[in-house]
Amino acid sequence: MKRVYHKVIVSGSITEIYSYEEGITIGFAKSHSSERVEAGDSNVSKEERILKDQANLRRSLSRSIQTLRRTINANIGQWGKEKPKFMTLTFRENVLDHEIANAEFREFIKRLSYKLFKKQSGLKYTCVVERQARGAIHYHVLFYNLPYIKQEELVKVWENGKEQRGVRINAIEDIDNVGAYVVKYIEKDIQALKDGFDTKTGKSAKEKNKKLFFQSRGLIKPEERSMTEEELKEFESKLIDDKATVFEATHDNEFVGKMTYKQIKKRE
Repeated sequence: MKRVYHKVIVSGSITEIYSYEEGITIGFAKSHSSERVEAGDSNVSKEERILKDQANLRRSLSRSIQTLRRTINANIGQWGKEKPKFMTLTFRENVLDHEIANAEFREFIKRLSYKLFKKQSGLKYTCVVERQARGAIHYHVLFYNLPYIKQEELVKVWENGKEQRGVRINAIEDIDNVGAYVVKYIEKDIQALKDGFDTKTGKSAKEKNKKLFFQSRGLIKPEERSMTEEELKEFESKLIDDKATVFEATHDNEFVGKMTYKQIKKRE
């Protein structure tokens, strides 16, 4: 275990710095008290268990989305000379079943990857699943290494001889935080999962068979490390210049005192 006062997370051109007035302790095993509490445990009511499960789900979703955003930013511009491309895939039919739709998406990726690379796993991508107000499922896919392919060819690969389907695609241009741009497409579903608990069962009504995002294997992970005050000063002096944009905010935290968050965007 050690006490940390500054945590730095580097995701491609975006660096996030967390500074804690009273520090945080890292490197210790989770205590049993943080584990899920089942109904029937001594001194724990069903209502308390439901509230605990709700809080755990909210924290888990927040961590997942934060990791997703950072992973996207860490992979932008890291897979060759191809510009990242953003693709939206839609069904003509009102497909409501996540299991059916996700299976169609996975097969599309295999077909497209084989067409371009002669293997089923050449594409590097992040995909978020969006459900429209009417319930229809469609996909927003950020490709990190997709070479040029004609629109009509993409449509053929997506349709695969089945019903008419839609494909929209464009290159990513002039977006400072691509991760945040992509994640916004599932913000409604994230909130629905956080708020959609059944008070009788304690389960999320929309949790079953609902995967919010997919990512290809082998993507670059964000770098995270702790720093001393001196190390952080030296690190920032090399990072911040006339081309960098900096956002900073401070708020009080009951566990760590004042916490300062700083985001530095390095421009090429």
